[in-house]
Amino acid sequence: MKVMIVLGTRPELIKMQPVIKEIRNRRSFEFVFVHTGQHYDWNMSNIFIKELELPEPDMFLKVGSGSQGYQTARIIAKSESVLTKERPDIVLVEGDTNSALGAAVAASKLRMNIGHVEAGCRSFDKNMPEEINRILLADLAAINFAPTETCVKNLLREGVSQSQICLSGHPIVDILRQVQNRITEKTLEKFGLEPGEYYLATVHREENVDNRIRLKNIMNALSVVAESRPTIFPMHPRTFKSVRRFRIKSNPKNLIIVEPLGYLQTLSLIRHSRTVLTDSGGVQQEAALLGTPCITLRASTEWVETVACGINFLAVSKDEIIAVTRSVEKNYDRIAKKFELARKIFGEPHVATRIADSLEAFH
Repeated sequence: MKVMIVLGTRPELIKMQPVIKEIRNRRSFEFVFVHTGQHYDWNMSNIFIKELELPEPDMFLKVGSGSQGYQTARIIAKSESVLTKERPDIVLVEGDTNSALGAAVAASKLRMNIGHVEAGCRSFDKNMPEEINRILLADLAAINFAPTETCVKNLLREGVSQSQICLSGHPIVDILRQVQNRITEKTLEKFGLEPGEYYLATVHREENVDNRIRLKNIMNALSVVAESRPTIFPMHPRTFKSVRRFRIKSNPKNLIIVEPLGYLQTLSLIRHSRTVLTDSGGVQQEAALLGTPCITLRASTEWVETVACGINFLAVSKDEIIAVTRSVEKNYDRIAKKFELARKIFGEPHVATRIADSLEAFH
């Protein structure tokens, strides 16, 4: 069985690493790995490929940046060319990116089977481009690999057949289990941080960084938060460009702005931070699994299970972010007790094995 995995962003590379390893190790599969280049800074993607011991992609499509429509169209066109040449039995995509949707549209038009990993998660906010991608992918996929029971219910509610759904769990469980012994405190030492005595902030999503008012409010809130604890802020290139474009000045003494970090460094900062403030879906998951309270800088989240558990809190405006951060501090011990249950939110280990088994059975 020929399996083509198409990825294009750093979070996809991280989440699909266990699946790639499992498929490559099985003789029943012929494996083709395609990187679209949606995250067009190849050096940044390459860091994750080396750090996670991933194979080099067989093809790099060099799609690059652009508007939603332009980028998705290029992914469809370039994926179509690769798919026509390789003729895989199934195309496997992950998450909610333009790379996932573009490759799936191209495969669907060529009447090829599609498998969608991380299927069924919903924020119910169609102002998010990612939400549109998720909904469309559910209609295109022959197999939907749902990470949680909630995701299964979402898919069934939308009319996806039970026979097209596999409750697999999320591969993030496997990757964290795999690297847990490599998550050290060396990164903290590099920045002069003490375990449990600092905040970690990450911001990169379109609705935050391309909106001057939203980004200014977030930066101002982080400035206030950093007055109580040192706050380290690995700044995404997109965020950096917006800060400069909007001329936002916010660099108090305790706000430590650094360049983007490798995956293991990021996990170390998540594990040992007091609280994480982020708009990243992946960081929300990692914080839940590593036992760190999370404040999500969005009005909604696709990982509703973490909010229901009481370990993840939504905040958008400057005042909300400050108030929620103080509330987490006040109730920290009570929140910390909820993580034993939270660690099972995304399923049990060996998720990649279940996905590979399902692919073999599908064929």
